[in-house]
Amino acid sequence: MAAATTIRCCGDTMTEAPGVLYLDLEGGWGGSSRSMFYLIENLERRRYRPFAVTRGDGPIGERYDGIGVSHDRLAGIPSFRPAERKNALAYLIYLYGRRGLDRVTARLEEIRRRENIRLLHVNHESLALVGREIARRLGLPWICHIRTQLIPGHFARKVYGMVARDAAHVIFITERNRDHFRDLAGAEYVGERTSTVHNISPPVPDDLAPLPELSEPADATRILSLTNFSPNRGVDRILDVAEILHARGRRDIVFFLCGRLANTRRLPFARNRYLENMMARVGAGGLTQMVRFPGHVTPPDRALISTHCLIKLTRESNPWGRDIIEAMSAGRAVVTLGDFQTFIEDGANGFIDCEFDAERIADHLVRLRDEPGLADRFSRASRQKAADLFDGAARAAEVCAIYDRVVGA
Repeated sequence: MAAATTIRCCGDTMTEAPGVLYLDLEGGWGGSSRSMFYLIENLERRRYRPFAVTRGDGPIGERYDGIGVSHDRLAGIPSFRPAERKNALAYLIYLYGRRGLDRVTARLEEIRRRENIRLLHVNHESLALVGREIARRLGLPWICHIRTQLIPGHFARKVYGMVARDAAHVIFITERNRDHFRDLAGAEYVGERTSTVHNISPPVPDDLAPLPELSEPADATRILSLTNFSPNRGVDRILDVAEILHARGRRDIVFFLCGRLANTRRLPFARNRYLENMMARVGAGGLTQMVRFPGHVTPPDRALISTHCLIKLTRESNPWGRDIIEAMSAGRAVVTLGDFQTFIEDGANGFIDCEFDAERIADHLVRLRDEPGLADRFSRASRQKAADLFDGAARAAEVCAIYDRVVGA
């Protein structure tokens, strides 16, 4: 276990647990922010005292106040995440954003001294470059939490290689994230300095109120999408499924596509028409009653309990996101794509296909609607799997053990 600092106060001697400084990419109530919050909420604070730093204002600050965790907002922390394109431009923007890093570091140095910070936890690979620099300036070891899969390419290999080489430890949310990282990091990968720790997803309270805008029509099977709109995330594929169901006369299955338009423009000032084109397609196809666009909804657990099933037809074949694990905790069936069945097991708590086939997805939803008892069986299985895989105390204990190794060393 990590060594603690002994301090004196009013003649008494007490032990101050070492502090961990968390860097949060979002600051709102998005997926990675919620994952970090639940980790901190379940952390054994007699062993480690958390301090959360967010890049922007948002409801997450109130949640930290509610659990008695110190936090601060620091604008000016740049990020860089390799994508499918525009990487050179994105990297230049990151370099330009570093101009405020001296001010940020000075504030973090104050926090480091005051809070007895012994470790920096970088909560997302988008903050890996700046996190390494901050750790160097503060003289701290750092841990990087890998939460997504970078699209393979030169910049992705460079970022992953740097993380594998320079981070004291790397945490992955699934085994598939680890394998993807290992393949791109190459010779820099050191397995002994990596761990897989599933995200935490608490059970949904029994007294939680559903969202009225997602609770009608009451006699329909309501299907929820909880992902921002971009081609990689495959939200447009849901329209293929809706068109098939419409042609079959199945007006008893309704889709709610919740989220915001993601930044997927090919040029910096180009107009992103992805969501606009989807809405036009819905109107032209006479699907306005079957496919609805409520916008961004929060909190997501209220959206989940208002509907019957989560659908995620990503082109990235990554059936393990925050939306999926929270759907499981809410006792909802999931229809998704991929060959990773640790979370969604085909026929046990949902349906998962290796390849996208709109007719087959439509068949799954019809079966979920028509087969007596199937939704209830999926619900029970999802809750049980979530309780086993995403337990807060168990997952936080695994992270504490990693801290012990790093800080103790």
